[in-house]
Amino acid sequence: MNKIDYHEATEMLIRNVTPIGICTVDVNNMQGRILAEDIIAGENVPYFAKSPYDGYAFYSGDTSGASKENPVTLKVIENIKAGQPARLEITENTAIRIMTGAPIPGGADAICKYEDTEFTETEVTLFRSYGPGENVITVGEDIRRGTVLAKAGTVIDIGIIGTAASLGLNELKVYKVPVAGIISTGDEIADLNEDLPFGKIRNSNSHTIAAALKNLGFHTKYLGRAKDDINEIAALITKGEADCDVIISTGGVSVGDYDLVPDAMKLKGYNILAEGVIMKPGMACAYGIRDGKLLLALSGNPASALTNLQCVCAPALRKLTGLGKYRHKIIPMILKRDFKKGSNSIRFIRGMMDYEDGRVILNVSPDQGNIVISSVIGCNAYGIIPPGQSPVLSGETIEGFIV
Repeated sequence: MNKIDYHEATEMLIRNVTPIGICTVDVNNMQGRILAEDIIAGENVPYFAKSPYDGYAFYSGDTSGASKENPVTLKVIENIKAGQPARLEITENTAIRIMTGAPIPGGADAICKYEDTEFTETEVTLFRSYGPGENVITVGEDIRRGTVLAKAGTVIDIGIIGTAASLGLNELKVYKVPVAGIISTGDEIADLNEDLPFGKIRNSNSHTIAAALKNLGFHTKYLGRAKDDINEIAALITKGEADCDVIISTGGVSVGDYDLVPDAMKLKGYNILAEGVIMKPGMACAYGIRDGKLLLALSGNPASALTNLQCVCAPALRKLTGLGKYRHKIIPMILKRDFKKGSNSIRFIRGMMDYEDGRVILNVSPDQGNIVISSVIGCNAYGIIPPGQSPVLSGETIEGFIV
């Protein structure tokens, strides 16, 4: 199977995933989850007109013509606090002392602050005129009934939680958190708790990939390590199919004698969607699907595996979580330093995005090698260099995205 274009690979994976299901969570456990339903206001907030200040409520017409030279004095007939409706109604030349948040009394249509008046226990004097509705929080000023406040596919943030609570919504429907099963392959791999014989390498990929997947909204499950043996690889794939929504492996996808993961995928009945993507780094890979479940086989080189996951696979994985805006948000970035390495295919360069003088800056990691995972430290973005457009010099603008 021939290698496919980066854009074609990204869109192909997107087409082959759907969110895994819906569940209900309570208000104390919904932060960061993804809405599976629109939030539509079922009531007005507030549902009654109220005062924004500690002050006095009155009929605005009684203040017509009032000034410092010609003040108006009103009789105070009641005191009310928040949560306490007035027992009396405003009549001509009367006022009610009112606290912040208290309902506007019948007959009143304006509020003044304490500090703008002179008052006693029984009277209040006003020194200017007030208009109808002045300083009144109206019904539905925060939320109007019937308003769509958040769409399905939105990440639940502090504002959504507060808004849901103000509407009395104790529970919301959200997408289930998908589980990604992670497989490491290779005779050369040693787990972190093992001694490291000469010639072996530590199993860093499983931890790197798990961290990246958690940032994408996944739970992760380590399925184990397989030697370069097609049956061992196939057995771990079987293990992951039981309770994982996507399986991701690292290693065994190049063209060597012991790169057996694509063969193991075929043995397990996976339809191979692609073997290799035309990009650097991260070209070596294999994507397959069986019964609607993706298996993403990535390179054993740490930076290559991570680049493929974050640049090609991430949009489809975000869609799997239920996120509505799952494609990369492409933005212009100005290079902080030269990047001179050429490429005939699209190249992704990792770096740290920042702002300088109101501009988006990409400070590119100095070492972009396929195995140099340490160069990912602090990186939060990729720059995109189209085929044949290297070198790119400091100060030039390229496109990129945040991860």
